[in-house]
Amino acid sequence: MDLRTNIKRILREETNKDLTPVIEMLLEGFVNDHKDEICKVEVTHPNKRIKLPQHMYDHEHYAVTFYIIKRNGKLNSRTGLLFLHKFDNLMNEAFDLIYNYTGERLDMFIKYVKSCGDIIQENKENSIPKMIKILGISDAIKYFGNYYSIKPYLKVIDKVNFIKEKVDEISEELGSSGFALYELNEQPIFYDEDDNELKQIEYLGKDSVYVDVYNDDGDTHVGDFTVTYEGLPVEIIEELVGILLNS
Repeated sequence: MDLRTNIKRILREETNKDLTPVIEMLLEGFVNDHKDEICKVEVTHPNKRIKLPQHMYDHEHYAVTFYIIKRNGKLNSRTGLLFLHKFDNLMNEAFDLIYNYTGERLDMFIKYVKSCGDIIQENKENSIPKMIKILGISDAIKYFGNYYSIKPYLKVIDKVNFIKEKVDEISEELGSSGFALYELNEQPIFYDEDDNELKQIEYLGKDSVYVDVYNDDGDTHVGDFTVTYEGLPVEIIEELVGILLNS
């Protein structure tokens, strides 16, 4: 996944110019490059920053708080001064990274921690859903390498939206408003049956599936009906995701 392409897309599509997700995306990569020094960062939009009573004007810049590992030794010792100099360079690097991509200047702050420990895990648990929200499921799958990396963080509605995205994409390629499963070299999906009828999904539309109904011997087509993707059983939604992941 080309990070620069993703960021340009977000900047192009963002209507209210809230660059918080873009800055977070950039700085998550920056933290990963310097994980021996930095545990995580937090980004706050100017409008969400606390305005102190003595401040006449609203904040103009995004605030970024760096959680960094405090090394042994006092900060005014030689070791401490070397550490501060090194981190000062890192701060400048982060500032330039954001400014070069977005044109935004940052107000930067530090919080010291003894070790990253749970902070790293907490950051991971928060970052994956955030990236899914920023990129959408299709691009998030590409970004994280596979569907199963993000699956635990997906809600049923996320999977439904993924199905719709893929159906739209494939339909556009075919120049149609939907397609039959056989066009993907897939068998019909079992939907339901009773003593008299067999029901199976054979066609995917942009908003609904088409369920074909056959008599009990499966030889005679007796009708069909539609079911929205949101109305499908969870196991069928999972099956559709599996089919469309490979299409």
